[in-house]
Amino acid sequence: KNGESSFTTPTSHQNCSSHERRVVMNASACAALLDNVAWHDPRLIASLVVLLLINVMVIVGNCLVIAAVFISSKLRSVTNLFIVSLAVADLMVGLAVLPFSATWEVFK
Repeated sequence: KNGESSFTTPTSHQNCSSHERRVVMNASACAALLDNVAWHDPRLIASLVVLLLINVMVIVGNCLVIAAVFISSKLRSVTNLFIVSLAVADLMVGLAVLPFSATWEVFK
């Protein structure tokens, strides 16, 4: 419509209720998540165990690659340094992303 924006500004009542919803959700989010998890569900436990094993293998495997190149001077080539940089990046993913991803998978 002649360049007009279809964005409408929320009223003060909408802002207040939205703010109140966020405060209530933040105060009880952890307790509600734990209450809603069906810990007796074998699929949930199996997926949690599989995700935990994958995360441990990612961390341990990448630490072994980094340690092998760091310890052995014969492995310090340009190609292996590139592999170490990939291992460091993958290790960061294993430490910073995979635990949260597994938690999201369990608690969704």
